[in-house]
Amino acid sequence: MNAEEKNRYFQELTLNLQHEGFAVKPETEEGLLPIELDGQRLCLALDTGSVRYWREDTADDHRSAALDKAISITKTTAECMRQMETAPQLTASGLTGDYRLLAEFNNTVLAGHPSKYGIQFVTWEWVRNHTALYQGNYYGPEGGTDSYTAAKQNFAARSGLVPRSALFSPEQLTEVYRCIHETLESEYSITDERQKCLESAAEQIERCVPDLDERVALSNQKEVELTAKESPQDGGMQFS
Repeated sequence: MNAEEKNRYFQELTLNLQHEGFAVKPETEEGLLPIELDGQRLCLALDTGSVRYWREDTADDHRSAALDKAISITKTTAECMRQMETAPQLTASGLTGDYRLLAEFNNTVLAGHPSKYGIQFVTWEWVRNHTALYQGNYYGPEGGTDSYTAAKQNFAARSGLVPRSALFSPEQLTEVYRCIHETLESEYSITDERQKCLESAAEQIERCVPDLDERVALSNQKEVELTAKESPQDGGMQFS
């Protein structure tokens, strides 16, 4: 990675980290990017897509989980920027600006458009004998690395690389996640193999749905409200 590529990577990484609530300090003399959480040092990002950290900075569960999130963001951003740096320009009738062709399959394209706010991702279909693009689905840049992930999933389904029936919506995954935890937290006995399988599935859903906590809370609240609505109200004869 040359100096210009490193600068672009750190700029994109800074935006993606800030989107998730991290603070990013100026690059150090050693060429590392300091990442902070709640005003305290968390780790240092390298231009290779990896991070350095100190065990004492991740002693509790909250900071350990934050480190895992920061590592995921750096790896995903590094992957995305490697693709952007090597991707050819996308040219089509009526298309203006800097668009890079990240993937193409079955008359469907995935493109990346760099901007000062971050990279925007788009999926399109070719029309007019492969000269024009139609029906764009846009992702980001405000979504950070989640936009990149969502755009890749949309491209896979739209192009036919992955059957749409094999993909679950965030709403479906939220309810599956709730059912998994209801099973794990129940008093019924389950085998070790099944418990490990369910725990692994729950962890996978946590990585796939970025706002899972909010979705679970909303789903729970709707059921609480439904229960309160259906419960019989006090009434009739009163005694004292």
